[in-house]
This record gives sequence, structure tokens and C-alpha cells, in this order.
Amino acid sequence: MESLNELTPARSLDLINETLDRNRKAILAGSGKFFVLWGVLLCLFSLAVWLLWSRSGNAAWNLLWFAMPAVGYPAAAVLGKGSKVPQNFVSSLLGKIWGAFGFFSLSISALAIIAFPMNLTLVIILLFGCAETVSGIALKNWPIIIAGAIVGVGGACAATRLVSGPEQLLLFTGAAAVLALTGVAIMLKK
Repeated sequence: MESLNELTPARSLDLINETLDRNRKAILAGSGKFFVLWGVLLCLFSLAVWLLWSRSGNAAWNLLWFAMPAVGYPAAAVLGKGSKVPQNFVSSLLGKIWGAFGFFSLSISALAIIAFPMNLTLVIILLFGCAETVSGIALKNWPIIIAGAIVGVGGACAATRLVSGPEQLLLFTGAAAVLALTGVAIMLKK
């Protein structure tokens, strides 16, 4: 074992990079179940809001989206209990990426409700795809990067051209399928 006094700057950087890479792989290995969890929740909530909105004709059912974090965060805490996910720069960065996604989604939704009507599906699907892609970049994982691009770009194209009304919620159902399948792929790769 090298003593701290014998470490060259190059070897010190190598050790830091090896540690970050090992931690990134550990985070990635444990993230599959969370991709599946959030994919399933997104699917259930998008289908519930779509069904209630299409049956009633009342877009106010979109307020159910605010219940998704109330269900998801406790479920994620239970799912992650006992996990040995390293708490480091990468895990902190991922938390901040998804925290920023949540902040912007909630803020833009509130602005759209209060003052500035806009195509929220377009904006949120773009934000979602971007957050997933950036997460994939942080984890150095091409399937996550590609899934995020498919959700963001594909969802944005569909939101601007193909769907409106309650049917736009089915874009989130599609995004949920991509998210859950990405989680399954991660879990199978272990």
C-alpha cells in the first residue's frame, strides 16, 4: 500500500478517478429499481389523469399530478432502505438534477395556471427528457442518455403536432414505459 507521502499528483488523480468510477457504477447498479418505480408511478398517474379528464371533460384533474411526489418519495425511501449507494459528488449531482426538474416543473405549472397559459405537456416532457439525458451523462450510461433523448425530443414533437386535450397525457404514459424499460435494462445488466 502506498503511503500518502509517496503519491504523485498523477497517481492521486488516478485514485480519485477510480473511486468516482466505482461509485458511479454502484449508483447505476442500484438505480434500476428507481427507474422502474418512477416509470410505474408516471404510468399510473398519467393514465388516471387521462381517464378522469377524458371522462369528465375537466382538465382540473391535472391537479392529481401533485400527489405523485407524495406517493413516490416515501415509496423510493422504502425501496432504498438498506441500499449501499455511495453518497458522493455523483449521487448529490443526480439528486440536484432531478430536484431542478421538479422545481421547474412545479414552477412552470403554477405560472401556467395563474398567469401564462402554455402547452405544459411540451414544456414538462422537454424538461423530463433533459433531466434523464443529463443523468445518463453523469452516470456515463448510453441507454439512459438515449432514453432521455427519445422522451424529450420525441415527446416534444408529439406534443406540438399530434395530440391535445386529455390525449396529451398519453405522452407521459409513453415516457413512463421508456423510463421503466430503462430501469429493467439496468437491472438485467447487473
